[in-house]
Amino acid sequence: MTLKLQFLLVIFFSLITNINAQQGKLDTTFNTYDNGLSGDGFNNTVRTLAMQTDGNLIVGGDFLSFNGKPLSYLTRLKTDGTIDEDFNTGSGFNGKVYSSHIQEDGKIIVGGNFTSYNGVVSGRLIRLNTDGSQDITFNTSIAAGTGIVNQITQQPDGKIILVGSFTKYNGITVNRIARILPDGNLDPDFLTGSGALTNINCVQIQSDGKIIVAGSFIKFNGVDINRIIRLNPDGSLDLTFHVGSAFNEEIHTMVLQPDGKIILGGEFTDYNGSVANRIIRLNPDGTMDSGFLSGTGFNNGSVYILKIDAFGNIMVGGSFTDLYNEMEVNRLILLNSDGTVKPDFDTGAGPGSASVYSLENSTDGAWYIGGSFSVFDSQNQGKLAKTDANGIHDMSYLSAGVGFDNSVLKIVPLSDDKIMVFGNFSKFNGMPSAKIARILPNGDLDNTFNSAQSGANNAIKTATQQLDGKMIIAGSFTSYNNTICNRIARILADGSIDNSFISGSGFNGQVFSVAIQSDQKILAVGNFTKYNSITSGRIVRLMPDGTIDLSFNTATGANGIIDAIVVQSDGKIILGGRFDTFNGIPYSRLIRLNADGSVDNSFSVGIGFDKNVYALDLQSDGKIIVGGSFLNYNGVSKKRILRLNSDGSLDETFNSGTGFSNGDVRNVLVQPDDRILIGGSFSGNYNGIASLRLLRLSSGGVLDSSFSVNLNSTLYTMAFMADDKLIIGGNFNSVSGITKHRIARLKLCNNSSKWNGSDWSNGLPSAGKELTFEEDYVFSNSVNACSCSINSAKTVTISSGKTLGLSFNYSGSGILVLEDTASLYQSDDEMVNTGIIYLKRKTTPIRKFDYTYWSSPVENQKLIDVSPTTLPDKFFSFNPDVNYWAEEISAAPMTIARGYIIRGPQEFSTTAPEKYEAVFKGIPNNGKIKTPIGIADSFNLIGNPYPSALDADVFLEANSDSIKGTLYFWTHNTPLTNNKYASADYAVYNLLGGVGTTQAQASGENKTLPDGKIASAQSFFIQSAIAGEVKFENSMRIIEQNSSFFKPAKSTKKNKTVEKSRIWLNLTNEENAFKQLLIGYIEGATNGYDLAFDGESFNGNKYIDFYSFNEEKNWAIQGREFPFKDSDEVALGYKTEINGKFTISIDHLDKILAGQSVYIEDKDKMILHDLKKEPYIFSTEKGIFNNRFVLKFSHKTLNTIEVFKNSKDIMIYQEKGNLIIESDDSTIQKIQVYDSSGKLILEQNTNQNSITISNLKQKNQLLILKIKTENALNTEKIIY
Repeated sequence: MTLKLQFLLVIFFSLITNINAQQGKLDTTFNTYDNGLSGDGFNNTVRTLAMQTDGNLIVGGDFLSFNGKPLSYLTRLKTDGTIDEDFNTGSGFNGKVYSSHIQEDGKIIVGGNFTSYNGVVSGRLIRLNTDGSQDITFNTSIAAGTGIVNQITQQPDGKIILVGSFTKYNGITVNRIARILPDGNLDPDFLTGSGALTNINCVQIQSDGKIIVAGSFIKFNGVDINRIIRLNPDGSLDLTFHVGSAFNEEIHTMVLQPDGKIILGGEFTDYNGSVANRIIRLNPDGTMDSGFLSGTGFNNGSVYILKIDAFGNIMVGGSFTDLYNEMEVNRLILLNSDGTVKPDFDTGAGPGSASVYSLENSTDGAWYIGGSFSVFDSQNQGKLAKTDANGIHDMSYLSAGVGFDNSVLKIVPLSDDKIMVFGNFSKFNGMPSAKIARILPNGDLDNTFNSAQSGANNAIKTATQQLDGKMIIAGSFTSYNNTICNRIARILADGSIDNSFISGSGFNGQVFSVAIQSDQKILAVGNFTKYNSITSGRIVRLMPDGTIDLSFNTATGANGIIDAIVVQSDGKIILGGRFDTFNGIPYSRLIRLNADGSVDNSFSVGIGFDKNVYALDLQSDGKIIVGGSFLNYNGVSKKRILRLNSDGSLDETFNSGTGFSNGDVRNVLVQPDDRILIGGSFSGNYNGIASLRLLRLSSGGVLDSSFSVNLNSTLYTMAFMADDKLIIGGNFNSVSGITKHRIARLKLCNNSSKWNGSDWSNGLPSAGKELTFEEDYVFSNSVNACSCSINSAKTVTISSGKTLGLSFNYSGSGILVLEDTASLYQSDDEMVNTGIIYLKRKTTPIRKFDYTYWSSPVENQKLIDVSPTTLPDKFFSFNPDVNYWAEEISAAPMTIARGYIIRGPQEFSTTAPEKYEAVFKGIPNNGKIKTPIGIADSFNLIGNPYPSALDADVFLEANSDSIKGTLYFWTHNTPLTNNKYASADYAVYNLLGGVGTTQAQASGENKTLPDGKIASAQSFFIQSAIAGEVKFENSMRIIEQNSSFFKPAKSTKKNKTVEKSRIWLNLTNEENAFKQLLIGYIEGATNGYDLAFDGESFNGNKYIDFYSFNEEKNWAIQGREFPFKDSDEVALGYKTEINGKFTISIDHLDKILAGQSVYIEDKDKMILHDLKKEPYIFSTEKGIFNNRFVLKFSHKTLNTIEVFKNSKDIMIYQEKGNLIIESDDSTIQKIQVYDSSGKLILEQNTNQNSITISNLKQKNQLLILKIKTENALNTEKIIY
């Protein structure tokens, strides 16, 4: 395609979404296997299940999350156990779901104790469409005003019966039972009088329309009746239903068999004077069916749910254990239709605890089992399990298999960025990891660690690393890798046990914490009273080899568990825990020892703590942060967190306010800047502000609002990585609503420093630091920091060519100035900036009528502000629909990621070029950005939207589905005095490489090929593959390299392994006409059209075009099949508006082609010329020539000419055995030929432009030719 700027005199190229993401953001690149698609299932009880005809499962209950993803009480699961995203519940319910019923039309009726759904008022009843939206034709905005809807069933006529604990419906008294019409209104024809005195739990409709209800009631409509009754279709009592004294305890569930018999389950043990232990079958008239062979029934617990399958089998679920009719049972059993046990149904260990509340059966016979259990058949199974028809547990259904399957208790980062993890787990990402694992930096399991070994047989609660890299581990285990080692061991770097560590018989009780002193001695604390048979009161110090240090004397030690230990820089040791005395002296839960184990009497805690101390850490000034379950210290109210002075007195300046309202503090970690990370089981408020298990305080105890993380279960451990990220471990499976099972990595700033105009408060800027500027500052070097905030009226400047890299956001009321070619780099897409930048961009020299291609790196930049003195009608974008330029309103804001062209300032000269500096002022763009593109094959002008450079390769690969793989960058080559035919043109780039537009000669011109770096504020053309959009994201951004697309710089991107060998050819003349093409051999290319590697010539040069020719298209860049074959031939073409002489030359080559012969075949002249020896010069008329030249890599071609010399003055070549000498510019006056000895063998006078010598006898030897023309004397050597 030819894209012409018909109305421009000269066109010039120059260099050219959410709330503010808080610290504590989850690093989703860590353990990507734990991606939320599988996990621990539901976090609370599943109470109702309903199977759709397509096999998808409606699940309701008490839960608020699924696999760690927030979910309010109801969801729909696909057959593979993943959430059906097409079922959109919005914000969901505000209360529990107890019942669900699917209508024949697929709509879903839901009941419970909720009062709203997705923000819409709903009185404990609602009907949903199949997509999860509310069915507005079903009016239940008032409905059940109080209580719970326990069960829902529907009559054949569409009327709906509800039972539960509610007393009114739409304001009308209907005690615990109501029938409503299909539109949600109460059915006035259903009259139950005063209804049930207490709850109705279940309801069934018989084939004759009569209605059986059961529950805990002992009176219905004034009639004494124990817990079951049958109603006529109009709601009146059916007196033909004979139940006598009925049941002695509550009924929870009921089903009807096909023959009309009634099976009931509950807590009862008697029916009408007969033994009926928790299950019974009645005849249709209410009498007990003796043919139901339940025998002694269940001997404990309760039956909560019954379900009959397609074969008449009866599944029974509940809280029962022990025996059913003398057979062992555990909360779940399948019976034959007569009540006998179905022996071939075996669920193994079944539910590990709690109760089964809901059942569903699929068409293939599989059973879905819901309840309050968290383990099924010895596997973690969050409240919902699946078995086949024989009871075999489907372990892949809602199986964790991700992250750790049990608690993480200790994390130790290693110097190589790997992470040691310890706890009570047995698997990581489904792989065996018995209480210990080593995790790679990306979150994967390191399979080389302790490979094929058994690990620890019980929890590893604590660990620490020695200077030699060996690891001390301790806890409640008694063996490691099948070696007896009671509760302590030392392991080598590969995970094997270190037998040189002499622990003897070890500890007789658990070890809770260990610490290593500066002299490498090991302190251990816990619940033990002996080590290696030597008495030690819950604290001991070991030598580096594991033997006890007898010089450390704590006498009788603590009388209770020591949970925490911290060693001060002076060697003193602070202990916290559950003890009341130490050495028989009252020290309530906190004490400090001297380095020899004696009590430090200078440290006074008074009456100490009222409850346990679990966590300790030190601030830089030696003050002590203490966390635990306590509510008071030394008689002063301090809830679960406080700070002590170095003498043990309470630091009243620590502003914890009311502290934590519930739970425990389990871990404290002081940052390098003395801010405090606190984790634990707390889930209420900290000083009146909601806090869920992890928060950060300022150094003085005030909640740090810049840090926000919510965990759904306890945090036990945390540690900083070398890259300043925070690793956390515990029993959670959700981090701020995102699934992560018991280990996660968070992004935060763990340090800070302020500039006051003369000094930094906490050292120079560096990674991990929050930077605050209280005065002006200039960065003369590139720097990485965590975040940046500039105070009002202050300016921070980034010098030219330098970069400020931020892990988080840029904020404040001041100004960040980016000098020309400086960058603001951010890697995180979710960071939202609020501060203002002034980004400066200088063009190469331009004149008034030159246009520059621009794109805005900031929000709300007006076009006119880019070049305020440019005439208002000289601002354009490109319309891909009409393939032409569209005039823009100069006062309009620039659309992000869209390209524009703007003419030079009005005051600029029309002849003398000069640089222009544009300034973009606004909030810098960051994160994922999309911009629309036109229909397939349309050209679109887009631009770099960021204040840093882009990697063109990454951009192309990310957009390979929507755009063709070539980028076009407009250039302007300033005409110098002798450059008659210098022309503006498009530089071209794709994954094969770049094609330039000038030879690197004169100043003021582009000096190199495009290298794949797109500068900020620069726009460029792409061609769409399909209609759609182009995406930009931070993964495309690069550090520095922001000076020019054409200026090469050291790349930060890893070199790709794709093999490619390339040749660049130039077409030029002596008056500076220039055109370049690229041909390359690259993996993945074919000799046909390749979207990623073939780029069409834009034909932007108004004088000449030069291209390879294939499939009837002109290619500025053409990819060829790899590996290279020297037999390959590539057709070349050119177009010229100029008569005269041109030169084809090699610009450069790489890889294989650098050592390969390269020939140009001139088919018009029948010449095969070696381009490696010298360029090829030819004459041409104006026109388009696609059949004249062929690029070859071998001379094995018949009927061609061998060229000896080809210069602007003389061409010497051989054709058919004749030696031919030509000169286009002057006549040849005389020729002399000498052999290698200097003997003259031929002399010929002439006055012609071409001479043919046919009678030379010398062959295959060196000849010297002296050729005199009217302008010069030339001497040439040839092998003839």
